[in-house]
Amino acid sequence: MLKGIKGIHHIAISVPDLKRARAFYCDVLGFEIAEEFEFGPDAESDRVTQVKGACADVLMLRAGNMHVEIFEFRNDGVALQDDDRPVCDHGYTHFSLEVDGDIEEVYAALEVAGVRWHSPVVGDLNVEGYAVTYGRDPFGNVIEIQKLAESNSGHVKYLPRWKM
Repeated sequence: MLKGIKGIHHIAISVPDLKRARAFYCDVLGFEIAEEFEFGPDAESDRVTQVKGACADVLMLRAGNMHVEIFEFRNDGVALQDDDRPVCDHGYTHFSLEVDGDIEEVYAALEVAGVRWHSPVVGDLNVEGYAVTYGRDPFGNVIEIQKLAESNSGHVKYLPRWKM
């Protein structure tokens, strides 16, 4: 890793309704609010975001070993994303939630909460060493749930086992 870089602190998503996002990410997924703030409109916000008139309400959520920052921009010209944007398009594609219990139970609970799954859970912990699927949060952002076998080789051996 580049000297001076500690690791990834957070990912960020933009949503049209911060209250709905709080309900999903906090009440359903159990993320904790680390901070709530707002910014802009001011010249500094415009420079940093490269958005003219940038102003937003923001939630910084603690999610185990990282954070998720959620913006609701209040400035003009905010476009809704395509809720069916393919994950092969360049740019942010998804973030993954590591499951520490029964992945089918997590799948069912999130489906009840409004997640639109791309497919049922695929993979077998005893064969492939993982079980996984992708879905869409209430705003069309792609999330993944995965359960990894302790014996799985590759990247899994480097992942710390975090508790939420």
